[in-house]
Amino acid sequence: MSIIDKDSLLQETNLNADALARLQEIGWVDLVIGIPSHRNGRTIGEVVKALADGIAMYFPNERVLLMNADGGSSDNTVRHILDAKVSSKVEKLVTVYEGTRGKGTGIRSIFEAALRLDARACVIAEARAPGITPEWLPALVNPVLHGHDVSMGCYQRSANAAALTDNLVYPFLGTFLRADLREPLAGEFCVSGDLATELVAQDVWETDVARFGINIWLAIQVLVEHRRIALVDLGYRGENGGELGTLVDARFLHTVGTLFRALVIHRRWWQENTPPVHVPLYGERHPAVGMVCSDECVRILADAMFNARDEYITEWQRILFPQTYEMILDLLKQPRDGFSLSAELWARIVSEFAIVYNKGEGDPDKVAEALLPLYYGRAAHYVQSTQNLAPLERETVVQDILRAFQNTKPFFIERWNDYDSSIDVSEYWF
Repeated sequence: MSIIDKDSLLQETNLNADALARLQEIGWVDLVIGIPSHRNGRTIGEVVKALADGIAMYFPNERVLLMNADGGSSDNTVRHILDAKVSSKVEKLVTVYEGTRGKGTGIRSIFEAALRLDARACVIAEARAPGITPEWLPALVNPVLHGHDVSMGCYQRSANAAALTDNLVYPFLGTFLRADLREPLAGEFCVSGDLATELVAQDVWETDVARFGINIWLAIQVLVEHRRIALVDLGYRGENGGELGTLVDARFLHTVGTLFRALVIHRRWWQENTPPVHVPLYGERHPAVGMVCSDECVRILADAMFNARDEYITEWQRILFPQTYEMILDLLKQPRDGFSLSAELWARIVSEFAIVYNKGEGDPDKVAEALLPLYYGRAAHYVQSTQNLAPLERETVVQDILRAFQNTKPFFIERWNDYDSSIDVSEYWF
């Protein structure tokens, strides 16, 4: 990207005047290591310590910016980087970003810092990353320093922690983008300085990408742009944050919305049957630890679906095709502790929701919201059926889910083409 282009980009900033002055004072760095945050005082300390130790152990001779882009926390979140013990080669920046409040805006602020400092690479770590170690840092940075555009973490996780990836995001991308990116929602990743600059320039930062849609959007971008991707095994990562089974989950809604929109934005990929994209995994798979989910987890997920019936039954009937809707009604007549929401039925549900999300009348966000309790039902089935399997053993189940989605694709294409194409939902996109 030219200097003129960079100068133009820098006019649209999420950084306040103090942050801009601090970056100008720093001048340049080799690496930017950033943590977007909002009220993460209880968890960010572990992340900061691991990253600071990783810098000292593996990048002692590099100029590094350790940055916290915060959403206006009222707790002690921002103190952790300020208090971190680092060498004289490590600069610090703690700032409250400006603009839309959300994880994506925080990450854009960190990308912008990398742009302004001409960094060679930019690492993003979540403020809650249970299991993080100093070794995560070189695992992510080194592939980018050696020529990859982006490296993304791949983890050993419980079935519950991996449920959204395994049951929706991975098979969806595998079917419609024909990509085997195994961890498309990686919370920890590294991009080159050039890619950070290009991502800052994208016209998406007023959408769900500025919130929790950032991770799946990044994955889609690097796939459709044929970026050189390194998927690296980081080992164990703990459970997800948030309240299990809640019917208002912004992470799910923003992820699904961004994923479903990609069907229109990148329709050439699935309509023209483009060549498959293989993303290799670097490093040996780590041994599994702490992978057991409790029966209580399954019960909470199942209850979330069954208890949502009265609130969402009308919406389900509006969205789903009659045969699929009848199958949902039959499902809800089954015992809560032994019901079966098969991969085949789940793939059909997702396909029909994706069609109505893009081509139906009304608010697409309501469509994504109505899918959430059904997702909980599928997650409950998945967790219960894989309880005694290690992560690598679960791969057989995940590949079965992928095949179920792929088998549904001809049905999806037929229904997509038959649907009323005169409806314009673009007003809901941006």
